[in-house]
Amino acid sequence: MPMSNNTPGIYAHRGDSCNYPENTMAAFLAARELHCDGIEFDVHVTADGELVVVHDYDLARTTSGSGLVHEADAAYVRSLDAGSWFEKGFETERVPLLCDVLALEGIKFELEVKGLPTRALIEGIAREVHRMGVVERLKFTSFHLAALVQLQQLVPGAQFGLFSPERHAWMSDHLYEQVVTETAVGGRFDVVHIPFRHLDLFDIDRLHERGLKVQASHPETVQGLGLAAELGVDSICTDNPAVALRQLRV
Repeated sequence: MPMSNNTPGIYAHRGDSCNYPENTMAAFLAARELHCDGIEFDVHVTADGELVVVHDYDLARTTSGSGLVHEADAAYVRSLDAGSWFEKGFETERVPLLCDVLALEGIKFELEVKGLPTRALIEGIAREVHRMGVVERLKFTSFHLAALVQLQQLVPGAQFGLFSPERHAWMSDHLYEQVVTETAVGGRFDVVHIPFRHLDLFDIDRLHERGLKVQASHPETVQGLGLAAELGVDSICTDNPAVALRQLRV
């Protein structure tokens, strides 16, 4: 498989989530301070229509609260401690509003549409990214493919990333590459997100020839980071961006 001296962009998964509570302003600011190229984060809509940045549908794992995000009002969600679960000293961290994250300058955004793919969520996200003037710094991702189709119409000029479809046991390596490639091209995606464990199944040059960029998801070891760069990926999404930057930005 062809190798490359490419230096990939580094995206901090839920911010610098190895060292700070995920999806908090502390994690996002730390990633920017490290000079990451971008931050990845997840967006839900509350019962009263506010767009909030949190990963899980349920609040229990990463906040002091409980219940489903889309069934809670924004005042409740924003009142919760979103940091103490990670480490004492982060108890002042709150669940950010989408507008708070998009107000960060000097960094790109990878916005995963995470909550129920309702009209309120999709149209609300579109309005907010236009209002904040960040379309040119923005990439959308989601497992809700219908939501991405709608956002392609609502936010022209943004990039769109495809999470690689599942690789079934009956698929050959070549067939799997074909399924991912044709899904991305047919769906007018810009970037293919490939789990690191599957990365060596792909000819990255062939994906580039089809007009697709490649993001490696979670090559979290020094060896994995080096291999992803050698294979020629365009970007890497990682929980520990400091390690990735030390390894790849020599």
